[in-house]
Amino acid sequence: MIAPAPAATRCTDCGTELAPTMLACPACRRLVHAEVLGDLATRARACEERGDAAGARDAWSEVLSLLPENAGQRKVVQAAVQHWSAQAPAPVRPPQPPGQLRRLGPLAAVGYGAWKLVAVAKLAPFLSLLAAFALYWRAWGWAFAAGFVASIYVHELGHVFALRRAGIPASAPMFIPGVGAFVRLHRAPADAATEAFVGLAGPAAGLVAALACFVISVTIEAPLFGALAHAGAVINLFNLIPVWSLDGARGFAALSRWQRLAVAAVAGLALYLTGDGMLWLVVLVGFAASFSPRVPPKPNHGALGAFALLVGSLSWLLFMAH
Repeated sequence: MIAPAPAATRCTDCGTELAPTMLACPACRRLVHAEVLGDLATRARACEERGDAAGARDAWSEVLSLLPENAGQRKVVQAAVQHWSAQAPAPVRPPQPPGQLRRLGPLAAVGYGAWKLVAVAKLAPFLSLLAAFALYWRAWGWAFAAGFVASIYVHELGHVFALRRAGIPASAPMFIPGVGAFVRLHRAPADAATEAFVGLAGPAAGLVAALACFVISVTIEAPLFGALAHAGAVINLFNLIPVWSLDGARGFAALSRWQRLAVAAVAGLALYLTGDGMLWLVVLVGFAASFSPRVPPKPNHGALGAFALLVGSLSWLLFMAH
């Protein structure tokens, strides 16, 4: 599962939906921060008139950060930044600490960095993993709990891998004992295709882990791995329901109306062949989502193939590992 990213906005001219990171509308090319850019340019010119080189440099630098890479104004603004940077006085260096304190400085920086890494970035996810393991151990025993937590972690690593491929920063996997786990995005995907790639990467990784457990269970006749394969198929198929912040909703973001109906039809066929009741949710919610007013007009055949393959494979594995 992926926690929601910041909500998208809409272009004030044409109404096109914009990701929070976009600097220009992809449809009408209107600058997203046009009003802010106008205010910054006015402030920069006022600084130029009164000879405030540092103020002009800072204002034009802010303008540059809000302009798209292909904007025609970038060269002019870059030249202004360079000009006023050369005119601005050199920054005043703060007084240096005594020699002993300077020698302790690198150690303090390393210690602070290690504390941030362990206490903030690593400790909370690790404690959440331990809490989930303890809960599942009490319910099903330590062996199944360890395998179940590992299968959920592999699912979340699929999201992390896809996010890194897309250049999107995200948190480490966080467990919610008794519910599952999630990865929090620090920036929204740039388009629907990227969102679908990130969303479906989790069930794809989970499918690989569940298949590995199934192969082991058949090869060495280990009921534990058979149970893990079945549990993995259940949680990953559940995540393909196209609702709320589940992975299926992100996969549907790139599918046109007829493609959504096709996924619902594949789930219906799997329901007929396997008789698993969970597929009813994929069929009914997928059919309803096909008539949503926010459906992309262009089809995405890659996302359709991946979604259909995941539904079919997980349904087969759920039936075989039962």
